Amino acid sequence: MLLFESSPVTAGDGHPSVESTERRPMQTPDLTIGGFVTVSARRYPDRVALKLADGPSRTYAELDERTNRLANALRAHFRPGEQVSAWLDDSLEFVELFLAVAKAGLVLLPISTRYTAREAAELLDRSDARALCFSARLADKVEPLPGAGDLLLITLGEERVLGAARFEDFLATGSSSPLPAPDPDSPLIIGRSSGTTGVPKGVALTHRSVTNAARMNAVTWDLPAGSVCAFSGSVAFVATVTATIPAHFLLGGCVVMIGQWSVERLLGIIECEAATYSWLPTPRVAEFAAAVTERPASIASLRTLVHGGSKAAPAHIASLHAVVGERLIEGWGMTESSGGMVASTTRADMAGRSEAADPFASVGRPTVDCAVEVVDLSGQPLRHDGSTVGELVIKTPSLMAGYWGDPDATRAAMHEGWYRTGDLGSIDPAGYVYISDRRTDLIVSGGMNVYPSEVEIAIAEHPDVKDVAVFGAPDERWGTTVAAAVVARSGSALTADDIVTHCRERIAGYKKPTRVIFVDALPTNESDKVLRRVLRDTYYPPQLAVGNCRGSR
Repeated sequence: MLLFESSPVTAGDGHPSVESTERRPMQTPDLTIGGFVTVSARRYPDRVALKLADGPSRTYAELDERTNRLANALRAHFRPGEQVSAWLDDSLEFVELFLAVAKAGLVLLPISTRYTAREAAELLDRSDARALCFSARLADKVEPLPGAGDLLLITLGEERVLGAARFEDFLATGSSSPLPAPDPDSPLIIGRSSGTTGVPKGVALTHRSVTNAARMNAVTWDLPAGSVCAFSGSVAFVATVTATIPAHFLLGGCVVMIGQWSVERLLGIIECEAATYSWLPTPRVAEFAAAVTERPASIASLRTLVHGGSKAAPAHIASLHAVVGERLIEGWGMTESSGGMVASTTRADMAGRSEAADPFASVGRPTVDCAVEVVDLSGQPLRHDGSTVGELVIKTPSLMAGYWGDPDATRAAMHEGWYRTGDLGSIDPAGYVYISDRRTDLIVSGGMNVYPSEVEIAIAEHPDVKDVAVFGAPDERWGTTVAAAVVARSGSALTADDIVTHCRERIAGYKKPTRVIFVDALPTNESDKVLRRVLRDTYYPPQLAVGNCRGSR
């Protein structure tokens, strides 16, 4: 029996590739995302694998058969490696399409339902998509898309825009026979980088990287066999899909899609479904902690609550820990790592047995099979002293193949298996990782480095501040100065001078905002990360200055 292979794997022209001549174990068909479902269908055919809260469900046997049929229907039209785009709401059909594309050896290109028709058209124009599956409510956006008539269109609704096939009718045309497993190093799904600093890049994730992320996360999150996931992410945010759904299918678990997002709804579903796992984005931390304080029994079944997506104030994490206890895992990952956690805290850290100076300020230590280093601008390693800040670089089995169709960006980001994250941070002597900020969000004011998150944490401590984002604004004297967009709590009489006075007591003078803008809400992307770029674009030149404090340090 041939146990090893050594031939290199390459992709088409202009696409990222994974080239390796090292000997590696051959993958079996069961070591793919589609294989996870097939194996669990053999073991637990009648167990519910996927359901919509207050809606329909799929057993493992049903999910395996339906995705086989959909995979065969797609392969009747497309060759392995061709792209299928998905402009879908959070739904069972999105997950079925994801699995079917995986089984068929195709590549999935998700499109955010928050996109306008113009944004979707630009994304499709930059892609190689041959098909578009869309939710019925988006039909009026699909119809005017340039070239839409040249795509195979599939709709979840009854409205037949441009002759689109109904999802169920299209699925029924396929055979239930399984297809041969795809090459594990071929692309599976194209995510989007966060796009906080410019046009998002396409992140090519392979079958191997996503299956590795599933295994790593299952261990890191301490998921039990049959784990029940209250899926609180969005299918438009690829990292939450690849990080969460395959890990639960691997364990014969159940994914419950919560639909309309609210903290009360999430707690209700955790309680009703006896969920063992869920994920909490940063903007919801304080609200979730307050709600659990009122309803502690609602999380009785919860084994793991992962916080991630963007940096939160250590005080907010401490408050969350006070109500959820050792269930809390603080982690750090990204779309480029297939959503796989690269560093995380553990139950021991949250139980007071941490070697970190402040476990609530850290994202923990590198997870299984991962390595994290901090380097200077030339790529030289820096001291692990907990205070020396540099760029964090990672090496992980769940790393992307590269940026789709952008070899220059791929070469700039990856070197000898290491990925340059663009995140600034430090590592302490015990190996704990601390995130400062995105390198591109760093504010250099008068030659001094200001980390936006540090200022945000100080401002967030004001009792009348509901939310805040800090970014750099142009300044004649300092080159760049500190600006803060603040969401005040309802009914407060908060002023810009109040913010500045508050900051003077907490941070150095050069770090305090010299411009404060009050807004109703902060702009965010699909992963609930604040778009500082949008704030900079909207308020350049800044519209509001802080009294006579401008330039005062």
